Amino acid sequence: MILTYTLLVCLSIFIFSPFVLIMIKSIGKDWFGKLWLPPTLTLDWYKWAINVARLPEVMKNTIIVTGLAVAMSTIVGIFSGWAFGRRHLPGKELLMSMILLPRMIPPITYALGIARIFYGLNLVNTHFGIALAHVTLCAPYAILVMSATFEGLDERMLEAASVCGANPLRTFFHVTLPQIMPGILSSMIFTFTTSYNEFTLTLMTYGADTLTLPIRTYLAVGEGYWEVTSAMSVIMVLPSLLILFLIQRQVKPEQLVGGFKGL
Repeated sequence: MILTYTLLVCLSIFIFSPFVLIMIKSIGKDWFGKLWLPPTLTLDWYKWAINVARLPEVMKNTIIVTGLAVAMSTIVGIFSGWAFGRRHLPGKELLMSMILLPRMIPPITYALGIARIFYGLNLVNTHFGIALAHVTLCAPYAILVMSATFEGLDERMLEAASVCGANPLRTFFHVTLPQIMPGILSSMIFTFTTSYNEFTLTLMTYGADTLTLPIRTYLAVGEGYWEVTSAMSVIMVLPSLLILFLIQRQVKPEQLVGGFKGL
């Protein structure tokens, strides 16, 4: 037991120490050399991130792209998940392998192909184009979760609704939708975090008008603004934590994980 707790504590320190250091770096000033803590605390780096790095505009682009990607991936996940979970599709394993292919190959390889296609279609430097590129990575999560969710539907409740005279539309909204809602929210969490943090595909398809937060943070690192970059990194984490907190208030954690049952 002592060994177990020691390993868990060490792992926790290893995981959380970078976040702690970034948070301290974002409010520290004149932190050089072998000092354990910064001698001065300040919020100037956050002001720089907001004013110099145009953080409000960058955040707006990020939220637009992420929202479009989540919406498109959820729609694809619901319809495809129904087909995979409730229908006997010929070549089902092959189709699933093709859907998962973008997750299997190196990101830069796939991003180069996406960029070449999007340049020809004039989708580069557009919110819709970047979101559509993100869907190739987000949709597999949505399809996996939703197919398992539809596969686990209680058939007896659907039959009971039909016996009681409910038409297909009413059955969907009053019987099916409440059962699959945890799966939908679960897929939205995975697609949101994937799109919100996506770097490689965004790097190959963004432009001056569609700069997102991961790209802007990367550019700030190249410019040498480490403190400003730390402030932007802290800000970048907050929406993910907020979304996760709001959804978990509505759905129990075991229901979210249950979307992967049987995979």
